[in-house]
Amino acid sequence: MKSPRPTVTPMQEPSSQAPEKLSHDGTHWTVTSGVGEGGKPGLGLVPALDKAIAVIEYLNWQPAEETTLANISSALKITKSHCHSILKTLQEHGWLRFDERAKTYALHPGLLGSVSKLLSIPMIDIIRTEIAGLVNAIGLPFVLSQPMPDQTFMLIDKFHDPMRMEVSLPIGFRYPRDASAQMRAYLAWLPEEKVQTWFDDWTPVQYTAATLTTQDEVVAELQASRQRGYARSRAEFTDGLMAIALPIFGRSGDVVFIINCSAPIDVMSALEVEVSTAMRVAVAEIHQQTLARLPENFRR
Repeated sequence: MKSPRPTVTPMQEPSSQAPEKLSHDGTHWTVTSGVGEGGKPGLGLVPALDKAIAVIEYLNWQPAEETTLANISSALKITKSHCHSILKTLQEHGWLRFDERAKTYALHPGLLGSVSKLLSIPMIDIIRTEIAGLVNAIGLPFVLSQPMPDQTFMLIDKFHDPMRMEVSLPIGFRYPRDASAQMRAYLAWLPEEKVQTWFDDWTPVQYTAATLTTQDEVVAELQASRQRGYARSRAEFTDGLMAIALPIFGRSGDVVFIINCSAPIDVMSALEVEVSTAMRVAVAEIHQQTLARLPENFRR
């Protein structure tokens, strides 16, 4: 659906690397990150804390050989002395370990101890059980992401059959605010005024040739998402990849998580009805078990 009078909005030039890449090695498909570093723009709240979080996210992204002081400092644009102080502080708290031989840093399991309460959230267990069942039934990969305060979507878990298709994006990967499937799953059932607020500071990015880049086009697709009961993206964020996504609501009625299933377009096109139906059944079960409050226009 396309409005006859599309809204004209300044568009950001496409980056030299797409956020995701779809590749095939002759036996199975793999979705990997197409960017060189995982940081996001600083939030500008507490600078020292912002930089420490950026360091943790960088280490979560990079292969071990890339995590030297020099590389971290250069990638995050932090002076070496300041970066070294951050690394030593995180190491002292048991969140990082330092390899004396290779001169590299890595995340330490002590970090899990500091966030252990998150690992036992009942809702997460319910979601994981349902998504694992979807993977077993359908054989396609799923990712679970969470809307963040800066409007990005953080990958917090992934489920796949590595013999068929694997999602190799790291936990902590930040999908941009306009990652097509996640964005539509997040916005489609929000009140109109909140959707408009989202558009107020949106600068379209042409991720692929199929990316929708006007507000009228995106709004029409949000309407289509509500009508069909799920969000969909056809090679609009990653070339060759089709995705189906659904929101998971909390007891407050807000979108707290998003589940997303991706596959090559020819595969997903053939399975769209089966996959979307199974996802809606699983999400309905999650909502029932978690006593979620659903928007009136969210199809049961």
